[in-house]
Amino acid sequence: MAKPIQLPLFKDEVKVNECLILIEPPRNVVDYVSILKRELQDEYGDFLSRGSKAHITLSNFLVAENRIDKVISTIGRRLSLFPKFELQLKGFSTFDAGRTFFIGVEESKSFKYLAKEFETIKKEVVKTTRFYNSNTPHVTIARKLPTKAFKKIKKKYISKPFYYTFDVERLIVLKRNNSKDKYDFHSYINLKN
Repeated sequence: MAKPIQLPLFKDEVKVNECLILIEPPRNVVDYVSILKRELQDEYGDFLSRGSKAHITLSNFLVAENRIDKVISTIGRRLSLFPKFELQLKGFSTFDAGRTFFIGVEESKSFKYLAKEFETIKKEVVKTTRFYNSNTPHVTIARKLPTKAFKKIKKKYISKPFYYTFDVERLIVLKRNNSKDKYDFHSYINLKN
């Protein structure tokens, strides 16, 4: 018996990109996180996110490649009306699910408003079901740590203080066309000064 043939659902192939919108902390925080990642790797072995640069994810979504510039432009116009704001990094913490170690972010009114704006953007601009907004903003240091290492890191760092405040004046947009590829820079979104 002949195997049925699946006809394409669309006339043209639709290429999809994954976009990531983030806040990059100042250089000294990025460097500190990088050094900390190296120390953790030396002491506990390799882990996921070892090579990633310090950042705070605001949003992650899929968009058709032929719409990406229009979508990012629309998001940029909306967010350019949003005033720059102060953000405070505060303390070390963990997510037990995923065995993730991170630096926390103090959620100011401005940050909460920005996160809420991304919920609106999701519905009005992006129009996708796969859309991530961080419920717990953070700077990931290590994730998918071995269980034993995760427990040791948790015990060693959770009570250590960490505070750093900086102004957020722009957001960074990255994109990739395959979930296994590295992200490439797409553009900046400047906030209102």
